[in-house]
Amino acid sequence: MIGVAQSIPEAIVREHIAKLCGQMRERDIAATIVFDASNMLAFTGTPHMSWDRLTCGVVTREGDVRVVCPAFERPGVCGADKIASIHTWQEHQNPYDIFASAMRVAGISCGAVGVDGRIWLSAWHRFADACGDKIKLQSAEEMIREVRICKSPLEQDALRGAHRRGERAFLAMKSIIRGGASEIELQRELAEKLAPEGITITPMVQSGPNGAIPHNPTGDRKLQQGDTVVMDSVTPFDGYFNDITRTYAVGEPSDRAKKAYRAVREAQQAAIDAAKPGVECQQLDKIARGIITEAGFGEFFTHRLGHGLGIEVHEPPFLVGGNSEKLRAGMCVTIEPGVYVPGEFGIRIEDDILITDNGCEVIRGELTTDVTDAFD
Repeated sequence: MIGVAQSIPEAIVREHIAKLCGQMRERDIAATIVFDASNMLAFTGTPHMSWDRLTCGVVTREGDVRVVCPAFERPGVCGADKIASIHTWQEHQNPYDIFASAMRVAGISCGAVGVDGRIWLSAWHRFADACGDKIKLQSAEEMIREVRICKSPLEQDALRGAHRRGERAFLAMKSIIRGGASEIELQRELAEKLAPEGITITPMVQSGPNGAIPHNPTGDRKLQQGDTVVMDSVTPFDGYFNDITRTYAVGEPSDRAKKAYRAVREAQQAAIDAAKPGVECQQLDKIARGIITEAGFGEFFTHRLGHGLGIEVHEPPFLVGGNSEKLRAGMCVTIEPGVYVPGEFGIRIEDDILITDNGCEVIRGELTTDVTDAFD
């Protein structure tokens, strides 16, 4: 499954930078170092990140953006050209010294500097050594999270665009699903069918007992009469992802599978109905889990209810027991209850919702919740 987008619109990057600058001014932080691929993309415009060679970015409180990368990998950070000044280092040089020099050029020689919470521990120490005693490093995780967790209108439009593209796979699946075809055959047929539309997908297709393992890889099992078939797919648009799951059937599913499907459908709708600003993330999980438990399948709902969605497929907030964080307008989350009975079947229905001022918007297009009438 894809984890991080490759590019996002320049206007959105600049929105992120402006928000981060505001956060730094509030906290009297001079600059913030970004390191992880998703944070590099969010604040510099390129997802290029460190492997065994240092690539990173820094954003000053005044909005000056710098990217440091190996000279021979300079073409790999071209997405940052409109946003940042690029500093390169040669193989014989100490890249952390080049970074410290870039900081000085940007006017940062003392004060507090925030650091991406996903940085390597070894890199943190090397940044500290290179920057010297006048610069004090501290975690910037809370600031970065605050910038990214609530989506702007531009980001929300991208999320809606991702849904319009992503739902095409599920509409197409209705016309090709059949007994005797293997999971991998259906996956390939979908990819071929959507390629002329410029849509690249590699959905998870899990039939019968394979569906009882939520992230089971698509394999060569052939679909049989009575199978439930779980299909999960993500598709980006302008760097923002959708995340959709539907459950299909081949022929007549078992009565138990029908009962599980109805419980999952009811649980999802109840959680959606309850989603609004001020509601704790754990409360939505509790609502959905209670319905599935009452139907007799509680032990088979084995994962959290949902997760945040944006330039990463999985990002905060997380709808899970124990998370008292409150929903806020602008958050985008998945609602994806499921039932997974080992050796028998899996059921999952997943949609993406935007928290609004007074409730939520289910991101919808042509795709309906039920893709077959076999469960009714």
